[in-house]
Amino acid sequence: MFIFIWELFIIVLASMALGSMPAHKRRYPFPTSMVFFILIAIIPLTIGIVIGASFFYWISSFIFKIFVFLFAMFIVAYFFRMYHPSYGYVPYHQKGKWFILAGFFFLLGIEFATYGFSAWFVFFVIPLSAASVILGFIFMRKAIYLYRFLAIIHFFPLAIFFFVAILKLI
Repeated sequence: MFIFIWELFIIVLASMALGSMPAHKRRYPFPTSMVFFILIAIIPLTIGIVIGASFFYWISSFIFKIFVFLFAMFIVAYFFRMYHPSYGYVPYHQKGKWFILAGFFFLLGIEFATYGFSAWFVFFVIPLSAASVILGFIFMRKAIYLYRFLAIIHFFPLAIFFFVAILKLI
């Protein structure tokens, strides 16, 4: 039971980090962009849980923990390099970031399934992940408004991904 709650906590943190990324744009993002970010979190996670429960249940979850750790560290380095003060983490001219984020959530779904949880938990994970993306956006907009003169607040999503990477080592 503790592993289930721990994995849900990791998924919630990663979804909140994903939801806080579009909050850094100078213009307020449209609701369609939030729907797109929710789909980036939900679809690969769902496919990863189903595929992981079907094909990768025999592989040790420790291997996937290492992969998630390395992938989260890659995300931190990639988005740190890509951050722009006007465009935030989501510039229009680059498309590779969507595949990287989708791959991370796909790997999280496979790792969730290797613990032996049923694929039926998808019905619990989907609304939880969607709500976490929205909450991450709301919290980040509030934090940017309250701490607008603090320059380091813009790197909070990367700090969450770094925290997820460290939690995967535990």
